[in-house]
Amino acid sequence: MDGPGAATPLHGGELPAVADVVVVGAGITGASVAHQLARRGVSVVLVEQSPHRAAGATGHSGGMVRAYDSDPLVGEMALLSLAAYRDPGRWASGRAPLHAVGAVTAADPALEPALQEAAGRINDALGSSAHVVAGRDEAAGIRLAGGVALVEPEAGWVAPPEVAADWLAQAAADGALVRHGVRVLQVGERGGRPTVLTDAGVISAGAVIGAVGPWAADPVPGLRPASPVRSRSIQVSIVERRPPAPDHATFIDLRTGLYAKPVGSDRTLIGMPHLVWDSPVEARPDPAHERATLAALTAHFPWLATAAHLATVRAADAYGPPDGGRASGLLEATGVPHVWSVRAWNGGGVKTAPEAGRRIARACLADAFAHSA
Repeated sequence: MDGPGAATPLHGGELPAVADVVVVGAGITGASVAHQLARRGVSVVLVEQSPHRAAGATGHSGGMVRAYDSDPLVGEMALLSLAAYRDPGRWASGRAPLHAVGAVTAADPALEPALQEAAGRINDALGSSAHVVAGRDEAAGIRLAGGVALVEPEAGWVAPPEVAADWLAQAAADGALVRHGVRVLQVGERGGRPTVLTDAGVISAGAVIGAVGPWAADPVPGLRPASPVRSRSIQVSIVERRPPAPDHATFIDLRTGLYAKPVGSDRTLIGMPHLVWDSPVEARPDPAHERATLAALTAHFPWLATAAHLATVRAADAYGPPDGGRASGLLEATGVPHVWSVRAWNGGGVKTAPEAGRRIARACLADAFAHSA
């Protein structure tokens, strides 16, 4: 590797010939990784194929964040990430991006002991007031439909494009070069170093991190992860919320996969799993699923029965197997030495992005510096 700071920002479409790390993809995870690397003095080049910010799954994400997750690794990172989202000192804007409307995780009553244990762990770590609601019809403006719920009053949601933009601004301030509208054509190896062939030039790197979301299902040569990745459709609707409809927390039901979040003071985003695999990233909305989502969530939000529908958005996300071959559960090896693909998050990328970016940067540097020694 070259010394820290070797790649400085360049004008126009020019790219440097050499960088310590090339990050492919400027979504929320790629932005977090680039920020964490740049703040450590590493020369970073981040390339994004779209000319627009947050053009992929990041731009369409609901952005719900909470500390709880049933997966121990994801839960650990989500807890630390929620702390980051609450801390204004972590952000270039000087403002914490978290909209602390609360979070409600509904579950089968049999999970009450596990939720109680999780609430205690969250409160010990964050000094928060998470608690379990059982035997009640409603929590934080949401009908529980016979379930129990873990309520996290200090959780809520973030706007993923704004989070990614803040991290990219911090990365650039620390010397990273961020280029939109640059397409990676191939990743290979030359002289023991990864090489990144783009339509704007070739970069020789100490390491490469691919954070391409659903495009990992059909990546450019050299970025294919070791474990299979598939894209799966995501579809959400925005509905109007008028009085007497109550304000409500973010919501996910572990029994059904239904979810919802407030969008400002008068709108709500609603969604449920859309089990369409190998879906194009920009497929057209599915009207039948739109109607089914509205009907299913009416059990939790009765006011939806008369709510005005405003918009439906369809996108895709990356899904991989729950385990197998990952470095620390975060990175997948590829067929090229020192080239890594970020694991398929199965929909959990936003709530873990601050801590995941830190851990990925650390793992990347450990690999790259060992390579250069």
